[in-house]
Amino acid sequence: MPKRILTDVKLPDFKDRPKKQGDILRTAEDLFMQFGYNRVTVEEICREANVSKVTFYKYYPNKFAVLEDYLGTRLELGWKTFDSIRLADAPLREKLHAMILMKESAVSHMTAVFYQSLVEGGEDVRGMLDKWTNMSMTAMRQFFIDGQAKGEISQDYNIDFLMHVFGVIVADTQAESLSHVYGDDLVRLSRDYMNFLFYGITGPPEEE
Repeated sequence: MPKRILTDVKLPDFKDRPKKQGDILRTAEDLFMQFGYNRVTVEEICREANVSKVTFYKYYPNKFAVLEDYLGTRLELGWKTFDSIRLADAPLREKLHAMILMKESAVSHMTAVFYQSLVEGGEDVRGMLDKWTNMSMTAMRQFFIDGQAKGEISQDYNIDFLMHVFGVIVADTQAESLSHVYGDDLVRLSRDYMNFLFYGITGPPEEE
């Protein structure tokens, strides 16, 4: 009997790191979520984490390295959830529903202030986001390929077309005009764009 598909994205607790490093990461997360990445300084992280700058620089050369470590760890946990959905012994309809819930779980732990600071970030932040976006695109391509191979996604669709649509929708979620519509409700934004991607203007099917 198929198991329930995992949809909740686990958050990192950094308990596997040295205590001071974990304190830095958890404190940085709290500050980033409250004020955005750009408005937080190394000095503030050190003060709130109760660590010296010497200790900070023992683990990280700069603030960006903290962001990269924190988001990279979160993303890694997200990939595990995505793989559990992709490889689940379940029909495509259940997998699509699980992916929508997975995305909602991921963004429910992110503030609009932090998200916007990443969108408006400098070249280093944008480069990091572009790298992860490419990884996401590769994973979705394989998901579409697998679906076509199983006859669950129409063979009439060219994979490159599906990827183009996916890329356009993802890029549009960062548009300033949408931020005015959704405000801080990232979960609703995520739900709408995932539902549109998978089901179009008719929306998701009724629950049986």
